[in-house]
Amino acid sequence: MVHDNITVVDIGSGSMKASVFTCTQNSVAPLGGISRGFRLCSQMGANISDNKIKVTTGFFEEVLALAYEHHSTKIIAVATQAARKAANFSRLQKKIFKKTGINLHVISGTEEATLTAKSARHLTELEKFISFDIGCGSVEVAEFDKVLQNTWSLPISTLDLAKVHNTETTQEAIKNILNTLPVHTRNMVGYELVGSGGTLKIASILINGKTRNFITHDEVRSLFNILKDKTKEERIAYGVSKSRADILPFGLLIISQIMQHVGKDKVFLTSGSLRISLALEYFRMI
Repeated sequence: MVHDNITVVDIGSGSMKASVFTCTQNSVAPLGGISRGFRLCSQMGANISDNKIKVTTGFFEEVLALAYEHHSTKIIAVATQAARKAANFSRLQKKIFKKTGINLHVISGTEEATLTAKSARHLTELEKFISFDIGCGSVEVAEFDKVLQNTWSLPISTLDLAKVHNTETTQEAIKNILNTLPVHTRNMVGYELVGSGGTLKIASILINGKTRNFITHDEVRSLFNILKDKTKEERIAYGVSKSRADILPFGLLIISQIMQHVGKDKVFLTSGSLRISLALEYFRMI
């Protein structure tokens, strides 16, 4: 029997992920997935190299196998900031389509922030919150108060920040960008803070030994202070994944600055926001 399952692919700046979802009574449930800690671009604005096109195309061949295994009748594939900034993205797009028949399309920062907020609303059932998603290439932020109020796509790249190697300089740069958001000038009483992305998931595991549904500002700052002066090899030995060992401290800085910016000591965690939202939209559940 063929089930009406959907495969959703997220080609981010720092990783490639695919999940198969099935429709449940009130939500969607994952049936399987694959993930690769692979950076589409080593820096924002650079062309995608021939080797990265080859590896990404190979990943889509794995996606086809995953979809077939779980009787998926639809594949939706999106790319985010690295693709938005790469001048030769269409070349990658054509290679993937020729090899697999899958159409990879770029979503805007506004679309990405909107999908993140919709997922946060669905997963937490909160009515009033600020959501954010930290990618390697950008940070998407949204304000939700019963309905979506505002979205922002911020040019904060952990890949680029890591090249500076100066936490004071990077902290000031992050703060200056966040100051363009109007939320810090308003009363945030009643709002919760909801975050997603690999940085938050890894931080939660390192802080708690397992994924917890929230972390505090003190915990984020403490972990940052532990990792900031360690070498990449020392961070890996501490438990940071090899694919994020160079950028994690800068991701922690972003989290800390966002929490400070909106005056919240706790951030609730969600996972797989973009893929979940796309699946929910397909099943018309949001």
